[in-house]
Amino acid sequence: MPNDQSTPISEVASAEPIPGGSSKVGHFQPPVFPASRSSIVISVEKGDLPFLQRMPWYKPLAEWKNHEARFIPVKSGLSRHTVRFVRIRRRAFAIKETSAETAEKEFSSYTRLRRAGIPTLLPIGTVVRDDGVAAVETEVGAQLERRSTGYVITQLLEYSIPHYYLFRRAFRKTNRLRMWDTIVRLFVQLHCKGVYWGDASLSNMMMVFAKEHLPEVGIRTVLQAVLADAETVEFQPQLSTPMRLADVENFLESMAWTEADLKASGTLRDPLMTEEDKLYILARYRDLFEIEREEQTFGVITSIDVDKLLGPFQARGQSKALLQHIYEHKWYLSERDGKEITIEEAARDWYLDVFKPVLMLFGEFSILDDFPERTAASLYLDIMLHKYYLSEKVG
Repeated sequence: MPNDQSTPISEVASAEPIPGGSSKVGHFQPPVFPASRSSIVISVEKGDLPFLQRMPWYKPLAEWKNHEARFIPVKSGLSRHTVRFVRIRRRAFAIKETSAETAEKEFSSYTRLRRAGIPTLLPIGTVVRDDGVAAVETEVGAQLERRSTGYVITQLLEYSIPHYYLFRRAFRKTNRLRMWDTIVRLFVQLHCKGVYWGDASLSNMMMVFAKEHLPEVGIRTVLQAVLADAETVEFQPQLSTPMRLADVENFLESMAWTEADLKASGTLRDPLMTEEDKLYILARYRDLFEIEREEQTFGVITSIDVDKLLGPFQARGQSKALLQHIYEHKWYLSERDGKEITIEEAARDWYLDVFKPVLMLFGEFSILDDFPERTAASLYLDIMLHKYYLSEKVG
């Protein structure tokens, strides 16, 4: 961060809140270079403005000096743009230099993704430097074009792990599959919300240890993949199967470039991704996408929020099996009451009088301690299946 003797901003003006919650815009001409006709607009939350406005936005990011910003050593992946990392007070930020239009679009995309519940970097705001117009020679003669530069600012996540560090550690097969699963889940989250990434790679994501709350199970620490470059994302009402698979296959192709980068840096010796890994990722993606669609169908039929009440299903067919339990419960209730019970009523009664009591047994016999990777829904199905086998055995 610049020292206290840095030249103050000449003007800071209020503005209407921008999408995503930013509520302050600073508009000023940097007095450091009076001859410059650049104007700079900072769009960030009010609380961040006093600190971010001290940055030397009047010049390219690559030319910033150590005394002008408190840089932190973060190894980033391959990028078409200049990206630098700074610390302000106790927070760390990534600043990416691009065009003004792209910066605004990427900030908006981050905001929209987070509203959809997709793990991404936290968008802080944008800075746009307008350098006026200049004559540019074209085939039809000199044309005046506006020159502007954009910066998108995001906050770095705590407990993030650079992918190159994961590969440098004891990267056994179990850890490798866990990482692929984490990445596949991010794709499924995106695609089920109609989001096409378009530029997925290890360089454009971060790995973090996150706290995940599972119904009836509690808090678990899980490895989570976070989208860290939203420049190319597209929002569609629904993605076609070829479009979804193209997103995943483009990621697989990008791994060759990432492997070359890691080998050149001396981080990696063994292959980053084998043919077996590629087949696993494609198969796992198809499985998890179908499981997610089954969850959505289950929720529509029963009006039960799977994520909040049951926990995610872990295999294909689990939602259908659970739905069969509810339909049997519906038949029982209709027979008992002498009238037709709706599926929503049956699902609500099943959850309170069947599912919840079974879950109480989990705590009584410490079953969850023996199955740390399972969810409440999958354990319930296992127990009910075991109950059926025991009933068959004793007649």
